[in-house]
This record gives sequence, structure tokens and C-alpha cells, in this order.
Amino acid sequence: MGRAAGELGSAALYRQLYDRFVQVHHLNNLIWVWNVNSPGGTAGPIDAFYPGAKRADVITMDIYGKFEQSYYTSTLALAGDKPIGLAEVGAMPSLDVLEQQPRWAYFMMWSGMGEAVNSQEQLQAMFHAPNVLNRGDAPFVQKAAPAGPLDIPVTANASPASVALLKTLNTTAPSHVLSGQQVEATGSESAIDAVVRATGKRPIIISQDLDTRSGATVPVKAVIDEVLKQSDQNAVISLRWFAPNPTEKDESGKEVDNRLLTDYEWKELLTPGTPLNLRWSEQVDAAAAALKPLADKGVAVLWSPYPEPNGKHYWWSSRPGIHGSAALYRMLFDRLVNHHRLTNLVWVWEAATPGFGPNAAAGPYSQFFPGLLYVDSLELDVTHAESRFRADIFLRSIGVAKPIGLFIDGKAPDPLFFANETGWAWFVLGPESAGKGTEGEVAANPDPAIAGLYADPRVVSH
Repeated sequence: MGRAAGELGSAALYRQLYDRFVQVHHLNNLIWVWNVNSPGGTAGPIDAFYPGAKRADVITMDIYGKFEQSYYTSTLALAGDKPIGLAEVGAMPSLDVLEQQPRWAYFMMWSGMGEAVNSQEQLQAMFHAPNVLNRGDAPFVQKAAPAGPLDIPVTANASPASVALLKTLNTTAPSHVLSGQQVEATGSESAIDAVVRATGKRPIIISQDLDTRSGATVPVKAVIDEVLKQSDQNAVISLRWFAPNPTEKDESGKEVDNRLLTDYEWKELLTPGTPLNLRWSEQVDAAAAALKPLADKGVAVLWSPYPEPNGKHYWWSSRPGIHGSAALYRMLFDRLVNHHRLTNLVWVWEAATPGFGPNAAAGPYSQFFPGLLYVDSLELDVTHAESRFRADIFLRSIGVAKPIGLFIDGKAPDPLFFANETGWAWFVLGPESAGKGTEGEVAANPDPAIAGLYADPRVVSH
């Protein structure tokens, strides 16, 4: 469509759509914006695609790269007295560009690229320039809208503790970030002690893996006993659920934990009453029974089931679309909340980091996200926390205003990371962040980066 030039090309399709909406459906509330990509490469001259002045109120152009004066003049030549705009840009136009091209009525940066490709100095200069209007400036000052229901969990009749925890997460960023440490039930104190030795502080969040797969090395009861102990010491509890594969067992009788399901099996899994669905229900019911002691004691839990659905590591991974892992997550939500009445869970959707190459995630967040009605917060699993791209902005674009956290499998990040990425409400460091001694024990001398991280006044600890 984009390459169809001339009267019978995409311009004709645009006119046809215009006539259908206006003449047939009588939609009179639309401001018609005709948009074109900047010329060059495979894109031809813009006037070859123009549908005509009678069917366009605003003329706009997408520019990724240099703001050539010829782009501006060619847009003006078509627009005449009509307003023109920069509908989509990566880097902002500079103030010098706007001085040379004063008729641009507005510009819009692509989601997540505001701070990824523009420096803080450029942003400050642009948004405080006298010829740039922002939402809070006249004539756009208006009565503030009432606060949205950010502190209302997605679980109906949520427990007071989960409501309080979600409120804490919602009020933490951008000024602060809660500290967290992943531990193992059999060696939790050694990991926490390593942090204490390095920093003189204890992490706010204690994270454990609730692994109910056949190959799990830590019994479920040991995990629950440990998190109850940590909760008594005022820690916030985070649990990631690694669920068993509900398909058939192998020849030795063990569950085939990470074998990907066939399309037929996946459809059966999501179909109520089928043998595979009933087996899944039994496994979920067992997990619910394990969680019940936490609910009975009023312990709120950051609950991350089926982590990294957009990754490639687990049997629930790599299933995009409305009938993929998002449907499985929603099915779990319904079973735990509506059937088992677990009201103490703060539901966390944990994603694998996007990337490139054979080990990259299986697709963008949007293809795996179960929806805002099933998620209280979001978490990103990364190996190394780096600031080449604003990962917090990209994750928040999916979760809108919901709080976001960071699970870091590798070393502790530099404190400047959270100075640059201010959207994170919490972080959890993996056990290896403390360093490893002999036979897998936590080293006596933990990574010195932890001391620098906890010394950051933005990082909240006990």
C-alpha cells in the first residue's frame, strides 16, 4: 500500500475510506491527518501519494534522522494554510531546527525513545523553551482529573496487606527503589548475611522460587516456612512459581518439565474438563494449598507465576497471542482467585528481556501480556542491568501506570543505573550477586558493587 503512487494508488484508498466514514457513516468528529514518511530510499516524492486538500485537515511527516529543510518545504507546498506536524520522530528536532522550520505545529517522539536517544540537557532545553507548549502550560491548563484506582488490586476483595503492598509500590518510583534479594530456603541467611556484611543493611524484599516441578531440589514446605520466617522479620515476600508440565510423564515416571507442548496439547490444556486440563487443575490446587498458610497469616505476596512467557526456557514459553501463555495466566488467576479465594496475592507478570539473536525473547511484550485486569505490576528479568536503552519506559508502556520491578540475574548494577532509569519501583538481585565460595556457598567477601548500590540514597533498605 505504501508504495502505490498516483491517482489510483494509496491516495485512492485514503479517499475511499474518507468517503465511507463521512458520507456513509456520517462521522463528523474526525480531524483527518494525512501522514507520509520522509522521502528517500524506497519512499518516493510525497505529492505522488497525496489524496487532495479536500480530504486532509493536517499534513504530517515521520522523520527518523536529519530534519532536512527540503522535507519541510515539500510538506508546506502541499499543506498551504493547513497545519503541518512531525507525526513520528526518534530524536527531537533541535531548537535551531524549529527556528528554521517554524510551521511545524507539533512533534511526537516514539514510545520509549524520549530519553533513549535524547540527552537530559536536550530534553530540558526543549520542554522549557518559550516557543514549546506542554500540557501544564497555558492554554492547556485545566482542572486536574481525579486520581485513578492505582492502589486497587486486580483481585476482588483483596486482603488489607496486599492493598498496602500495592500502594507502597505505587508510591516508590521515581524518587526511590526498594531493595531485594533472591535466596534459597536452605541457605537464605547466608545470602542475606552477605548483603549485611557488605552494606550494613537488609533488603526490603526477599524472593524465593516456589518450584513444584519434579526436579526441584528444595521442598515446597521449606520454601513456605522460610518466607513465613522472613515475613516475621518485616520482609516483603516475592514468590516466582515454576509450574510442573501437565503433560504425560516419561518412561521413568518423571514429569517432562520443560518439553514444549504440541499445538494439540496446548488446546487441550486450555479446554475445561479435558484430561490435561484436569491434571493442570490438580497441580494448581496443590500450589494453592502451599500458599494457604501465607494467606491465613495475612502475608501479602508478590506473586510471579509462569515467569518469562515471552522467553524460550520453559514449557509455557513461546506461546504468543490470545490463546497462548496469556490465556494460561488468566486461567491460573481465575483458579486461584475465584476458586481458592486467595486474596493476598499481588499479581506480577514477569517478562524476559527483549533482544536479538538465537537466544532473544520469542516476541514483543504485547503478544504475551495477559491484560491489565489480571496484573497488578510487571517485572523484567535481565542478566545485566544496563542503561543503553530505557528498559523501564518500554515495560511501562505495556503496564501503563502499574508499578514495575527488575529481577537481576547477574551482578549488582552501578547506582547510576537507577539514577537514569527512574521508573523501577523495586529490584531483586539473584544469589550470584553475593558471589560464590566453595561448593556453591555464598562467599565471605560479596561483590563490592552491592555496597555501592545500597549506599545510593534512592535505594530503600531495612
